[in-house]
Amino acid sequence: MTTKSINVGIMSREEFKQRTIAIAKGEYKPEKDEPKVWFESLQSFAQVLSDDN
Repeated sequence: MTTKSINVGIMSREEFKQRTIAIAKGEYKPEKDEPKVWFESLQSFAQVLSDDN
């Protein structure tokens, strides 16, 4: 069995919005190793990883 790991990031909604707009305008290009999945807080990330999910 193989495992795959991903990078996740924690960023406020406003920062994420600004980052997304900068990417769309071509002002910022994400690095290859930057997270592709973002959460607004550690709490919201933990909720995704809960036993119920």
